[in-house]
Amino acid sequence: MAGVEKIKERILEEARAQAEANIKRAEEEAAKIIEEAQKEAAAKKAQILEKAKQEAVDVKKRLKAMAELEARKKKLQARQEVVDEAFNKTIEKLNSLPDREYEEIISQMIVNSVESGSEEIILSPKDKQRISPGFIENINKKLSQKGIDGKIKLSEETKNISGGFILKSGDIEINNSFEAIIRMKREEVEAEVIKALF
Repeated sequence: MAGVEKIKERILEEARAQAEANIKRAEEEAAKIIEEAQKEAAAKKAQILEKAKQEAVDVKKRLKAMAELEARKKKLQARQEVVDEAFNKTIEKLNSLPDREYEEIISQMIVNSVESGSEEIILSPKDKQRISPGFIENINKKLSQKGIDGKIKLSEETKNISGGFILKSGDIEINNSFEAIIRMKREEVEAEVIKALF
């Protein structure tokens, strides 16, 4: 039986050795798998961090571009407000001229605008009170000197304009208010005004 025991012992030893070798091989393979997984995880982590950094840079660029755009918009808006104010002040200055000077400007504008000489002049309520009694008569004289039949009349009607006048011929009204003239001329002169202001 000693021979059987030896065989048994030998089989057990070989089985143990085989098991240990298998365990060792499995542990080595597991260690390799873990190492590769760790390397892969580190690489993915680096990729994710790099991507996050790039996204942060992109977000920063976008935010900067948006801030610059907003600053340009505000600057443009401020410029526009200054330009608007300049044009509004022009209207205010015209309206605040001394009555005689104001009347002369309006008179000249009317003479230059009249075509038939029989139009009606519509003023603002304020200007209607402001003009002298001989205002229309003076305009008609100037028209006659230009060879135009001077039969201009001051309308009973008034319009809500800050200054200037409305020239009415039948059903047609031509707006010669300061606001309308400035609005029409603004495009032509705005670039020069901006250049002068800035």
